[in-house]
Amino acid sequence: MISQVGRELYKVPLRVLDHRVFVNGEIEAFLDNFEVRRNDSEVEKLFQVTETVGSLKYDLSERFISLGNKNLTELGTEVNNLLYGVNNLLEKAKVERTASAQLRESRQSRERRRAEFLTNLQHGYKRIENSFEEKEEEIAELYSDLQLKLSIAK
Repeated sequence: MISQVGRELYKVPLRVLDHRVFVNGEIEAFLDNFEVRRNDSEVEKLFQVTETVGSLKYDLSERFISLGNKNLTELGTEVNNLLYGVNNLLEKAKVERTASAQLRESRQSRERRRAEFLTNLQHGYKRIENSFEEKEEEIAELYSDLQLKLSIAK
């Protein structure tokens, strides 16, 4: 009995100081509570986000489509009106104006002066070409005379 009491007394400090079982139980309880609460709040947040996204997706997409169609048709009509105005302006700008008598006379006189200038130029070219040919012939004659006088064989 004394030995048994001694053994029990020997085990008492181990039992008193050994908190592993208690600490493990507390840790598990804390983790369970934390995970349950955390998961619940996260699940709630996920549901809120999906509800918000779903409402935005369906409500706003339809509103965007309807507003886009409305505004795009208005913009299309405005662009068509602007294009019509530009085309009218271009048609007005294309109206041919008749030249005044003074302008026609000055054009004709310029054309006559140009034609005279071209004929004078052609005549000048002919005269230069003819004089060049004459000079070539004179030089050829002088050269042949010089060859004869110097008795140079060809």
